[in-house]
Amino acid sequence: MKMKTGVDERREGKRIASFSPGPHWGYGLPFGRAWGMNAGMVEANIAAREAVPQRAIRQVSPVGKLADWVCKRPGLNLVVVLPTVLAAVYYAFIASPQYVSHAYFVVRGPGVQAPSMFGSLLQQVGSGGGGGNEDTYAVQTYMMSRDAARTLIETQNLRAAFDRPDADFIARFPAFYRGRTFEHFFRYYQNHVIAELDTETGISNLTVRTFSAQDSQRIGRALIGAGERLVNEMNERQRRNMIASSQKEVTEAEDKIRRIELAFAAYRNKEGLLDPLKQSVPMLQDIDQLKAMLVAAKLQIAQVTRTAPNSPLLPVYQHRVEALQDEIARANKGITGPDTSLVPKITAYDDLTVQREIAERELAAATVSLQTARAQADRQQLYLDEIAKPDLPDYPEYPHSVADILIVFATGLGVYAMGLLLISGAREHQIT
Repeated sequence: MKMKTGVDERREGKRIASFSPGPHWGYGLPFGRAWGMNAGMVEANIAAREAVPQRAIRQVSPVGKLADWVCKRPGLNLVVVLPTVLAAVYYAFIASPQYVSHAYFVVRGPGVQAPSMFGSLLQQVGSGGGGGNEDTYAVQTYMMSRDAARTLIETQNLRAAFDRPDADFIARFPAFYRGRTFEHFFRYYQNHVIAELDTETGISNLTVRTFSAQDSQRIGRALIGAGERLVNEMNERQRRNMIASSQKEVTEAEDKIRRIELAFAAYRNKEGLLDPLKQSVPMLQDIDQLKAMLVAAKLQIAQVTRTAPNSPLLPVYQHRVEALQDEIARANKGITGPDTSLVPKITAYDDLTVQREIAERELAAATVSLQTARAQADRQQLYLDEIAKPDLPDYPEYPHSVADILIVFATGLGVYAMGLLLISGAREHQIT
């Protein structure tokens, strides 16, 4: 009978443990039977497992296990590890610092008061939450517009600020993945120059980001100056519009008076009368005198008829009365009667006189309106109040290296997990 060595006893103990009832992860008999293995095959597996040095098994660290797990997954390396490593290398050794200059301003008008809490609430509800006025939005829109970009290119050499030699090849303009046209530059400009309005305070914030602190401050000052010029142009345009409207009314009233004066001149030349009303006064006075003489003659005839009915003076007085009556009738026909009389001429003259009076009143009202418009236009309706000038940054605010690397890692991990889910779902669909 062969004696059992220490190794045999250990094997026997392990074999007993392997054949013991209950769940076991090793190569026990129940496990072997489940996979179609007999007792001999199980013992062989146990012997192979014991042949592995225990010290080597203990030397496998968690980092090594993780590295082995990662190496066995090329998709993870391609989607997660490689982009994260590239991002880390870029932000650690290549990315250029970018400096941000901040400026704060507000667009005000004369007599504008801060609204109350209730008024602000009504303004926000009525205007969709906008706390600033339309003039502030106009200035902000101009600062981020193509016109402002072109102006800065011409006056501040803006392209050179974004194409410095010390700027990295990814963040600069132009870059290998961007076009070189003005539209490409304008999109780049909008990402580096931002004007925003704080709806609670009504203060606008202008931020300029370049590769140099001096360039950021210089461009910020140029944009503030451009905004002030825009406000001045808006004031001048509004002033011209106000004065032009009132001046137009004055000009129209003056033209109307000129046309009426020409009508007066044509009337005088046609009728031969300077002023029919004044010229009718002597004619009326003559008629009154003739009537007085007619009354006196009739009184004389009455007296002579009573005192001396057969007096030879009666026919004389009667002829005088008849003559006076004919003269009075003829004078009345010169004033009233057919179209050749003075009345139609006076009517046409009165019509021209009324038109001139109305035109003179219109001219007076238009002149007062023009003076008022000029007085209002002389005051500056809008002005840009600079609360804080563009500052000179002490340190770069961009890039956010750690945050950007984490974003790259999280994005790649999410894409990888989604791909695993899609592949697993496709496999289950094929099995079913």
